[in-house]
Amino acid sequence: MQILDIILYSKHGERRILPLRQGGINIITGRSKTGKSALIDIVDYCLGSSSFNVPAGVIRNTVDWFAIRIQFASCQMFIARKNKSAYLIEANEITIPENIPAQNITSEAIEKHINSRLGISPNLNIPPDTQTRRPLEANFRHALFFSFQDQNDLTAKNRLFHRQDTFLLQSIKDTLPYFLGVIREDTLALQQELRKATRKLSLLQRQLREKDLIKGEGSSQAIKLISEAIESGLINSNIEIPTTIEELVSLLQQVCLTELNENYDPENSDREYELRDRARELQEEIEQTKSMIQAAKIHAQEAEGYTSAAEQQQLRLESIGLFDGILQKSPHNSSICPLCSQNMLQPIPSADAIKRSLMNLSRDLEFVERDRPILRDYIDNLQIELEAKILERRSTNAALQGIINQQEESRRWQTIISNQSRVIGRISLWLENINIEDETHEINSLISQLEARIEEIEDLLDSDNKDERMESILTRIGNRMKIWATEMELEYVDEESAIRLDLTRGTVVVEGAVEDGVSQSRRIPMSQMGSGENILGYHLIAHLALHKFFADNHRPTPRFLFIDQPTQVYYPEDRLELLNSREDGDLQILDESDRDKVQRMFRFIFKVVNELAPHLQVIIMDHANILEDDEFQESIVEIWRDGNALIPLSWIQ
Repeated sequence: MQILDIILYSKHGERRILPLRQGGINIITGRSKTGKSALIDIVDYCLGSSSFNVPAGVIRNTVDWFAIRIQFASCQMFIARKNKSAYLIEANEITIPENIPAQNITSEAIEKHINSRLGISPNLNIPPDTQTRRPLEANFRHALFFSFQDQNDLTAKNRLFHRQDTFLLQSIKDTLPYFLGVIREDTLALQQELRKATRKLSLLQRQLREKDLIKGEGSSQAIKLISEAIESGLINSNIEIPTTIEELVSLLQQVCLTELNENYDPENSDREYELRDRARELQEEIEQTKSMIQAAKIHAQEAEGYTSAAEQQQLRLESIGLFDGILQKSPHNSSICPLCSQNMLQPIPSADAIKRSLMNLSRDLEFVERDRPILRDYIDNLQIELEAKILERRSTNAALQGIINQQEESRRWQTIISNQSRVIGRISLWLENINIEDETHEINSLISQLEARIEEIEDLLDSDNKDERMESILTRIGNRMKIWATEMELEYVDEESAIRLDLTRGTVVVEGAVEDGVSQSRRIPMSQMGSGENILGYHLIAHLALHKFFADNHRPTPRFLFIDQPTQVYYPEDRLELLNSREDGDLQILDESDRDKVQRMFRFIFKVVNELAPHLQVIIMDHANILEDDEFQESIVEIWRDGNALIPLSWIQ
């Protein structure tokens, strides 16, 4: 993946194309404030950055769409972005469009397209159990940490990578092993296979344990099952238990043929409900009949009392008949007592009145005597009806109790049948497993195969092996850095010292460093390496060494490196002003020693890029212009002086 062009589309429809060469060095030289440093932010933005870091001012005021054309191994890709809008074309060969028609993709989808074209396989870095951060999948955006070195990166003593901070450094540590090939391309697939194999192994082991538990210890398990069959009534208790396994199996097979008779009539349930309803009705009728009898008896008792009183009164009245003759001979004055002839305060009833009372009373007694047999018959009939209902209730309750007893017997029988059924089930299961040696052998064979495969996968994924591979690769990269540090005549390194990438701190460390010509046992990090020339040099050799490893091992990373203002460490501010004032940007303002160092640095970069050609593209933005160096001059893409810059003057005017 290398960049063919950087394209800007103005807000007035103009187009600005900055072409770049593949597989070599591209130099953009020019004055300050011409837009050189903005190229890194533009490319990063077009490649899906979530932040828009292009400097405010002329560029933002004039540019509508930012775009790049990229070359992959088998195709080209054109990507344009405008705020949150994005546009992408993919083809074998792309002609840069005159304008951007409309958005056709999201920035998230751009990432997926480039991942696919680079060949980044599914991967996942899973942190140790003791750490709480989430698993992280490496994508091409993580590889861009190694493709940009802006002017602040190159002089940073405490950080090696672009935009490095605590959070991003952890992402670099988690994803760099994938880009270095420490993590296998098929790691995620292996992890998924390991999870599946582990689950399957657990299942097979459980099946084997269950079969062993069911099968038991041969004869002893068979005898135990026969004892259960005797206890449940499936086998006569007087049977003689066999001694050989064959006879035991035969007996248990016969038990399994037993037909269980579940003697239970569900129709009794309806009969029970009918009887219970009838019993309730009879009880109500009995209570009602008893009430009627009681009322009739009370009525009879009242009639009897009336008759007795009436008869006594009749006798008294009939005694008045003694005076019938006297009264007929001499009419009686009702105000004079007939016995003593004295006057009475209250007149006595006349004989006619007494007779009338006696006749009325006799008539009432006659009615009572006539109704008495009817009342007795009524009470007798009610009593007969009551006894019949009581008898029916008794028979109903007896029938109901019979059903209840039958149900209890049925439940008891069901319990027996249920126990027998469970025993037969256990016997059947044991008989099925007593003859599965072939199946057990197959399970054991599968378990052995799975255990071997799991061990193999765990070895491939072993974190210790991963750490060893990472250590080995970093050592190789460090050895390359040591060779290049010597070529660049950087300080703190000699034949006895070693250079290492310290990913924990995101820096370069020299172990056994040389100070004042004397080898030291201590480690010196980049933050203690003194001059800006050393800091610049270690930044360059670290990134070029990483890209050499990526290219040599065909890793899925971008094959370009942006380097912004590498000569800045040789130009104090006063000299930078002088450099900007020169129309050609030549190094003549530097003393001979610094000119030699600048030229040595560029020769080193050219040497490395030529060795890796065409697998590395380097884009250098700088103030300097080495006029006497033909290779430098041939690598210049554009010179931004005399009004030339990233943004054409016509756009501004």
